[in-house]
Amino acid sequence: MIGTQREVINWVLEQDKEKKFEIKEHKQRRSLDSNAYCWVLLGKLQDYLKIPKEDIYRDLIKNIGSYEVVPVKNEAVERFRQAWSKNGLGWITETMKSKLERFYKCSYILWF
Repeated sequence: MIGTQREVINWVLEQDKEKKFEIKEHKQRRSLDSNAYCWVLLGKLQDYLKIPKEDIYRDLIKNIGSYEVVPVKNEAVERFRQAWSKNGLGWITETMKSKLERFYKCSYILWF
């Protein structure tokens, strides 16, 4: 359900008391027009910089996007990276040596 604070509260109060709910803020997704315009601008940068627009996009994701460091067992790193990157071009991972490696067999995965 999407609604104002009052609408959501009234709706929840009408539901079965045994049910559980998850509430999160509704955020407007980027429109297809703005996405297409982004790629037009990336194409212009590609022409000017002589760098593939996909590389420019990935670099922007890494420099502007948010990321989290996650310890992953060494034997699972490649499988995690493959699964993560299947989500799309901007789903990037990088690995770095873990400071915990002598205690745990793991690497950090940075995702953007």
